[in-house]
Amino acid sequence: MSRQVLVVRGGALSRSTGLGRAHHDLVDRLGQDLVAGYSVANVIEHELGGNPLTRWRRRRKHHPSRVDAVVKENSADILHITDQEQAHLVPMDCKIPVSITVHDLFHLEPRKISTKQGKISIGDNRPGLLRRQDLKHIRRGLERADLLICISEATAEEARKLWPKKSIAVVPHGIDVEGYDPIAYPLPKPETLDHTQINLLCVGSEEPRKRMEFLIEVLDALPSEIKARTVLHKVGSESSPKSKEKLLKLATERGVNLHWVGRLSDIDLCGYYQHCNALLFPSVAEGFGLPPLESMASGCPVLVADLPAHNEVSPIEWLLPHEDIDAWVKAIASLGTKQKRRMPSKMALKRAHQFSIEAWSESLKNAWNQL
Repeated sequence: MSRQVLVVRGGALSRSTGLGRAHHDLVDRLGQDLVAGYSVANVIEHELGGNPLTRWRRRRKHHPSRVDAVVKENSADILHITDQEQAHLVPMDCKIPVSITVHDLFHLEPRKISTKQGKISIGDNRPGLLRRQDLKHIRRGLERADLLICISEATAEEARKLWPKKSIAVVPHGIDVEGYDPIAYPLPKPETLDHTQINLLCVGSEEPRKRMEFLIEVLDALPSEIKARTVLHKVGSESSPKSKEKLLKLATERGVNLHWVGRLSDIDLCGYYQHCNALLFPSVAEGFGLPPLESMASGCPVLVADLPAHNEVSPIEWLLPHEDIDAWVKAIASLGTKQKRRMPSKMALKRAHQFSIEAWSESLKNAWNQL
């Protein structure tokens, strides 16, 4: 007989967000019996929206009370919270074991990372009064949990320093590797791609840690004949109209071909993965970094900043010093090809298979078996 898991989160984030996707993947896979010996007892969440006072009351009072009541009434075997930001929902003296997925600890352990473009703040370096109180409740909730499930070894290492006596497991994200396979499921070339060019892809927002400005500097430093036929395709919802305008202006001033694609469906994004020469991922801080994994599963090489935790995902051959423009220029220049279409990278496909749903399921099962 399977153990019943009560899955809890705060607001009902959609799949289009990283946290929402992780939550839905867990619920769906439990519902499909992909984690041997475990199934969903119930899902507790609340609607998004409302004025600031309504949101505060819901977060600090109503939703925690609801979770506490359901735990007392339910016959579930495990309470699992899918995001560390909701750790305050861990009931006092909970009658069943509690686990929490920890995506990162940036807000509890803020930091500033020095780059040539200046210092980049990661996490809540200067939280206001209400946020400081919120962070205190989050920290206490994490302390009450029986098991912290970290999505990377880097985050697990941080957690062990904060809570040396806490049970901590590492369960990296897993994706449907076969679903991205460019050989089994080849997709047509996006109309905006020209295979006579070097098509580079970046996926994410324009927030400073993603370092779009650094990429523009790198492309500006390419040899002129390579720069002229290189296009950077930027995928992802814009953080703000001003940030988009700023980056497009900078690219124009530097003579860099920046194609602002915007938000795409999963299938359309996969088309870009399959047909671009490489994904560029210069971020200085990630809890995991899904785009490099999705890119590799699609047979697309990746060039990734050698920083935690995304350097755990990519092969060492594709890791680059995060500040070394010359190293990035050299790596991109080596992609230059006269082939009409890039062939799927065997190294990318091999690495991606290490992060399959099957591997994720086995790791999660082993983690929950500790409870």
